Amino acid sequence: MSSIPVPPIPANFLGAGSQTTSEEDTLEYMQMPTEMSTFDIDSKIYAFDENINLSECRVFLENIYTQLAGYDINNDNLIFEVTGLNAENLDYLNTLLGEGEVSAVIKQKHQIVNIQESIFTGIWRVTVVDNNNTLLQDYIEAGNIPEMIVSVNQEKPGKVLFNNALLPDGVVNVPAILTELKDKRKTLDSLGDIVIDEMNNPIEAINLTLLPHTEEDLACINNILGAGDTVILSRGYGNCRIVSTGTSSIWWVKYFNSTDNEILSTIEVVKIPIVACAAQEDIESSVERLKEFADEL
Repeated sequence: MSSIPVPPIPANFLGAGSQTTSEEDTLEYMQMPTEMSTFDIDSKIYAFDENINLSECRVFLENIYTQLAGYDINNDNLIFEVTGLNAENLDYLNTLLGEGEVSAVIKQKHQIVNIQESIFTGIWRVTVVDNNNTLLQDYIEAGNIPEMIVSVNQEKPGKVLFNNALLPDGVVNVPAILTELKDKRKTLDSLGDIVIDEMNNPIEAINLTLLPHTEEDLACINNILGAGDTVILSRGYGNCRIVSTGTSSIWWVKYFNSTDNEILSTIEVVKIPIVACAAQEDIESSVERLKEFADEL
């Protein structure tokens, strides 16, 4: 058999960049975040003036980590009223606690509740002010989530009520979504104390990002569920924004990357979305770190 000569293949004939593509053939990718939020100790915490007597703050912190020793996240939250501290000790306490990854605002008729997780996960600063911004309460709460968020949400109606015949024109998937929400809300009530996750509740979510829907759908669902009074922001790898509805245990939950592009939108049927909650190991770690800071005083 005679051999068939094979012409040499140019070096740029194969491999990446060797083929031309039209604009229509070009793949488009979502821009990915380039940075991740990480915990960083503020150097000012260690740089306190040794001539200032911070014994009041030290005693206050000792009381917290002593009572939290062996704390079980399934137990009631612990409350520590911020009282008995002079200006210097209070200033150091505020600097020490700092701002963690989760914050929340509850707007009620006669008062506003501001909640900020400290840099010690599971240890929260809660302040309550009236409509004139007068301070009514100031305390530190230890637990997976401040009780105020849970109790306020549970005071709302617990049923999803709607009539298919009265739905507005232009809606597409509203009947299916509301029916599923109604069923999930009934399931939540019927489970009672069955342990499903850290909050003793099932995590049930409707993924709106993957489900076809229109702006009219979202507006209609929002009108039927009602407006809530609680907004939670969880900052970590990007942001998670959680908004309560007028129906207990139903939340709008949206996830954004660090460039503030929405990457996931859901409706969760759960007492508190787990993304906002501290875990048992978080609190155990926070107790150890809190003791280290107190010992420095």
